[in-house]
Amino acid sequence: MNNLRFLWKNASRSIRIRQILLIFVVTGYVLLGLLSPLVFSYIIDNVIDLQPITSPVTQYFSDLLGGPMYIREHLWVGSLVLLGISVLYAGFMFVRGRWNALISESVSESIRNRLYAHLQMLPYAYHVRAKTGDLIQRSTSDINTIRRFLAGQFSEMCYAVLTSAIAVSILFSINPHIAWYSLVSLPPIFLFAFIYFKKMHRDFEKADEAEGLLSAKIQENLSGMRVVRAFHKEQFEIEKVDEANRTYRDLIHKAIKNNAMYWALSDLLCIGQILLIVIIGIFACRRGDLSVGNFWVFTTYESMIVYPMRQLGRILSDFGKMTVSIRRIQEVMNEKEEDTQTGCEPDMRQDIEFDHVSFKYDDGTNHVLEDVSMKIPYGKTVAIMGPTGSGKSSLVHLLTGLYKPTSGEIRVGGVPVTRMKQSWLRRHIGIVLQEPFLFSRTIKENIRIARPGASDEEIYEAAKKADVHDVIMGFDKGYDTPVGEKGVTLSGGQKQRVAIARTVLNQSPVMIFDDSLSAVDTETDYAIRESLKKMSGSLTMIIITQRISSAKDADRIFILEDGKITASGTHEELIARPGLYKRVYDLQTKGGESDE
Repeated sequence: MNNLRFLWKNASRSIRIRQILLIFVVTGYVLLGLLSPLVFSYIIDNVIDLQPITSPVTQYFSDLLGGPMYIREHLWVGSLVLLGISVLYAGFMFVRGRWNALISESVSESIRNRLYAHLQMLPYAYHVRAKTGDLIQRSTSDINTIRRFLAGQFSEMCYAVLTSAIAVSILFSINPHIAWYSLVSLPPIFLFAFIYFKKMHRDFEKADEAEGLLSAKIQENLSGMRVVRAFHKEQFEIEKVDEANRTYRDLIHKAIKNNAMYWALSDLLCIGQILLIVIIGIFACRRGDLSVGNFWVFTTYESMIVYPMRQLGRILSDFGKMTVSIRRIQEVMNEKEEDTQTGCEPDMRQDIEFDHVSFKYDDGTNHVLEDVSMKIPYGKTVAIMGPTGSGKSSLVHLLTGLYKPTSGEIRVGGVPVTRMKQSWLRRHIGIVLQEPFLFSRTIKENIRIARPGASDEEIYEAAKKADVHDVIMGFDKGYDTPVGEKGVTLSGGQKQRVAIARTVLNQSPVMIFDDSLSAVDTETDYAIRESLKKMSGSLTMIIITQRISSAKDADRIFILEDGKITASGTHEELIARPGLYKRVYDLQTKGGESDE
C-alpha cells in the first residue's frame, strides 16, 4: 500500500483520473477480446449447424442482426460484426497504450523533479557522506524502473486478472464440468509465480545495490581522472571497477537464470493445461456434451486464461523491482530537509564573534575545533593561518551554517548564526573555496550565477577586481568561452580568479577566501589583494591562507593549531615573537614558500 500511495502522491489530478479510467479502458479491451470467440461459436453452432439458441443474451443480439437464417444467407453480416469488434478492440488498445505512456512519463517526471528538489534542500552533511554515483543511479535507473512498470505492467496486471475472471465465468456458464478442468493448473501457476516473485525481489535488490556501487566507483574514477593519470593508477582503477562489474554481472546472471527457469516451467504448465482441455473437449464433443462452437470457445479462452496468469509472474517480478526502486527513492525522500527559511534576517554589516566554539563531526571522536574565541570587527580584514588539518575550513563551514557548533556560539551583531534564516545568512556571506567548482557553461554564465540580474558591465568590473578580465578577453570567444565540465579548460589559477569574480559580483557584506589564492602566482596574488583593498571598509574579509604575503596586510591575524587559537596580532607583532607565524615567515622569506 505504501508503494501505491507513493505513486498516487506523485501523480497530478489529470493523471489520477486517467489511472482510474484506464481500468475501464482495459475492461473494454478485455470484453472485446473475449467477444470474438463467442461470435465464432454463434456462427458455427447457430448459423451453420442451426442449433437452437439457449442463451437469452445471444437470442437478443441474434434477433437484432436478423436471426440465424438471415445471417446464414448473408455471411458478410457476421464478417462485418467481427470487423467492428476488431476495430473497437484496436481503438481500446490504442487508448491503453497512449495512456500508459502519459501516466508513466508524467509520474516519473514528477518523482524525478521532487527527488532532485529534495536533494537540493538536504543538509550539507548528508551530501558529504552520500555517494554521488549512488544518488545518480537512484535519480535515473530507479526512476526508469518505476516508469517501465507503469508503462505496461500495471495495465497488463489488470488485463490478466479481468481476462481470467470474466473468461472463467463464461466457461462455467457454458459447461461447469469442463470449466473445472480449465482451472487445474492455475493454483500451481499462482504458487510458482508467488515463489518466483519473492526470490526475484531479493535478487533484484542485491543487483540494484551492486549497480549503485558500480555507478559510484565509475563516477569517482572519472571525477579523479587527473589523479589517476598522474600516479599511473589506471590499471588499479580498472581492476576495482572490473571487480564491481563482475559482482553486478553475477547477480544479474543469477536473476536471468531464475527468470529462464520460471518461463520454461510455466510454459510447460500452460501447454499441459491447454492440451488437457483439448483432449477433454474432443471427448465431450464426441459424446455430444459440447458443441463444436463451444469447444472453440474453451480452447481459445484457455489460452487467454493461463498465459496472462503466467504473465503475472513477470508482472510480479517487475513489481518487485519497482518496490525496491521506490524504497531506495523513499530512503532519500525521508531524509529531513534543512530548514533554510525559518529565522531572523539581521543586518550582516556587523561584527562577527566566535564565543568559545567547539566542533566535532558526527562520525568523529576528536574535536576539530576546541574553545575558539575571536572577534572580527565589521569592515576589517582578518587572516587565519594554520597547518593543514588545523580546522581552518571547519570555521568557514560553521560561519556559513553548513554545520552547527558542538558547543559555544557564533554571532553576527550579537545574533546567533543558528537563529538566522540560513538562506539569508548564505546570501550575505560570499565564499571562494580553494578548489572552486565551475559549471559546464560559459565564463559569463558562471560569474553571473551569483547575481542573475547583473549587467555585463558589472560582470566585467568584478572580473577586473579578480584580475582575470584581461585573461578572459584573450580567449577567442571572450566571456562566451565554455569552461568545460568542472572548468577543466581553465588553469587552476584562472578557475580561482573566475570564482573570486563570482563572489565579488555578489556584493556580500562578508567575503571569505578559503585559501583561494593558492593557485595564482605572487604577482597576481598581490594585484587581487590590491583590488580587494579598495573594497575594504564596505565589507568584512576573512582570508584563510598559508602565505605570509596574503596575510601580512590583514588588520589582524589569527594562528590556528590543532583546532585552537594559539596566537593573534598584526604582522609586525607576530614576526616579533616565536611561534608558527614566525617560522613560516622565515621559511617563505629566506628559503622559499612553505606549505606548513
